[in-house]
Amino acid sequence: MLPNISFLRDNGVPESNIISMFICHPRSFVVNPDTFKEIVKEVKEMGFDPLLPKFLFAVVVFRKISKPAIERKFEVYKKWGWSEKEIWEAFRRYPGIVSEEKIAGIMDFLVNEMGFESSLLADQPFLLARSLEKRIVPRGLFAQDLLSQGLIKSFGLSALFNTSEMVFVERFVNRYEDKAAELLSLYKEKTNLAVGGTYRSGYL
Repeated sequence: MLPNISFLRDNGVPESNIISMFICHPRSFVVNPDTFKEIVKEVKEMGFDPLLPKFLFAVVVFRKISKPAIERKFEVYKKWGWSEKEIWEAFRRYPGIVSEEKIAGIMDFLVNEMGFESSLLADQPFLLARSLEKRIVPRGLFAQDLLSQGLIKSFGLSALFNTSEMVFVERFVNRYEDKAAELLSLYKEKTNLAVGGTYRSGYL
């Protein structure tokens, strides 16, 4: 482990980032030093900045998941129209890896149900880390209701799915309570619908 930590320091990774990642993923540092060096070099060649936390995040991902497994997940993105360039740019923005089933479920809902272009998700890949059942589906269905009632004209992916629950309720529910007092109950209904597994996509 110690040679691996030293190698990270030698490659410009800040001590604070190493400590933070070690606390969360200590086993990722326990690996043959030669193997670890290859992973670090590969991540660096991909364009990750050693000064940023995402660098170590990517190292941990490649430490835990084989390259063929990652490529299989990338194939799912290709089925939704992402180019090779979009896939790698998305991975550099958010080097987290989620299951093929979750990728397909989120893509199906946002593209087929919500009508978003799949390329928009390539620009905001962090959405793939959000819970499909607890966040993506209930907020998406609720936003569609706001649109149908004419309370909003449009919304962005980040504003809808990348805000805390408190901010979301304040921005999309409480804001319109004078026009539709039942909105909070409606939102809770959508949340129960999604968590209960009745959304028709079949991914819940």
